[in-house]
Amino acid sequence: MSRHEQGTALLLVLWVTVLLAALLAGVAAASRSHSEAALYGAERVRAELAAEAGLAHAVAGLRAPDLRQHWVPDGRPYTFNFDGAKVTVAVVDVSGLVDLNAASPELLGHVFEAAGADSARAGQLAETIATWRGGAPVEETGLRQAVRGMGLNARADQSVGPFRTIDQLARVPGMDVALFGKVEDAVTVFSGRNFPDASYAGAVVLASLRGVGVRQADAMVEARRQAHAQSGAGNGQAIGAVANGPLVAGYGGVVERVFSVAEMPDGTRAGLDATIRLALTGTQARPYKVLDWRTDSTGAP
Repeated sequence: MSRHEQGTALLLVLWVTVLLAALLAGVAAASRSHSEAALYGAERVRAELAAEAGLAHAVAGLRAPDLRQHWVPDGRPYTFNFDGAKVTVAVVDVSGLVDLNAASPELLGHVFEAAGADSARAGQLAETIATWRGGAPVEETGLRQAVRGMGLNARADQSVGPFRTIDQLARVPGMDVALFGKVEDAVTVFSGRNFPDASYAGAVVLASLRGVGVRQADAMVEARRQAHAQSGAGNGQAIGAVANGPLVAGYGGVVERVFSVAEMPDGTRAGLDATIRLALTGTQARPYKVLDWRTDSTGAP
């Protein structure tokens, strides 16, 4: 074999070696990527289960027979560890939220203004919601596009009606992602109240009720959540009034909105936002009923 042929063979061997090394590196990277994805998937499942454990923990706290251990449903955080995850749970009684089907257009407008919308836009959104929930014909109200966005056929004789879920608010004409993100934790479709209870209201709702800025309302909410709920002495009964006054452990309604967020040591997070109806005292087989379930929640209002 000539020296030229030997050089060519050596060069070919080198190229084959480089190609094999690149191929092995690609295989190793793919394997590592799959391993990391599998690990993330496993941690994600653990976080989701931990968030669901937060819901169970909240139900136990809301139904605690000892009022001193009873959770106050005003959005204050409760934290515990579960299977290596840090779980933060907050409960808001739906009486402290603004009901999309019952609140006046004026109150709805104040909510949107508190969330950052200008007065003209806030008023228009409020009027659109009032028209929507009133069951007006699609053709007459200009809601054809919104109804189509919900996957329905917008016939001229079709009517919209009461809101059934919070997410329907995102499809109302004039609503955008940013504004919806600020108000979704402040509204409900389950209270039936035309006026929310300030005792359980979050910052956006309290700002709309008090006519103050969100920062001031947030400070008011934080101060309220730092205070201990009142409870009766000696007879195990709660004392005092709840409506727009001091919070009382054990009071509130039977429909609660639970926010549960779990974070794993590697930073993987999972959350849920569930609206539940608590069973009457003494019912152990089914302590609550889920009315609404939303995932990937980031926390309480």
